[in-house]
Amino acid sequence: MLIVFDLDDTLLDTSGGITPFKLKEALSFLFEDVGEELYQELLVLNRTASSSKEALAALAKRRGARQENILRAFAALTSPLPPQFFIPTTPGALQVLRTLHSLCPLVLVTGGKPSFQLEKMEKAGIDRSLFSKIVVSEKGSKGEAYADLPGEFSLRPEQIWVCGDRVEMDLRPARELGFHTVQMQWGRGGRESADWVEHRISLLNELYRRIVQ
Repeated sequence: MLIVFDLDDTLLDTSGGITPFKLKEALSFLFEDVGEELYQELLVLNRTASSSKEALAALAKRRGARQENILRAFAALTSPLPPQFFIPTTPGALQVLRTLHSLCPLVLVTGGKPSFQLEKMEKAGIDRSLFSKIVVSEKGSKGEAYADLPGEFSLRPEQIWVCGDRVEMDLRPARELGFHTVQMQWGRGGRESADWVEHRISLLNELYRRIVQ
């Protein structure tokens, strides 16, 4: 058996612990005069946007931001975090990872800027050595990384479980390869659904119970 994890809003509470801070930081690059009202407007847009970048772009268009400021704001979304910034995991994630690591190989497949994704793991206290393989895809596509796993770990597709919050990004490529799919209903992923998803969980200890049952 092999378990593949997504990072944001699966192992990390990205929506609650990182996104609000990064949106406020990016907003300061977007406009010179930033007040609470403008920040709240951005948070409202972010609730239905598919990403923080999409929310920023929508606000920039609505408010007529300058192009050079938009580029600076986008860059701020993945710029290094303050030295003492703490990132919370989703409840029980560290214990579940340690327990599952003792039972089978674990793989992390995440999308984003590699340096930022690895920094987030460090600030959340997630030990990289728990994973037999870590893949960070800047393009956000996970299908290619998934496709290598059966051969690399000498497993049949039905022996591989993929746990992530985003249906299209994390789980559809896994389903197409015949892997088991588990949706972590957290953050943006909590708004998504698909009839073909096999399992839906709100806490990672539920994943342990379903796999080891």
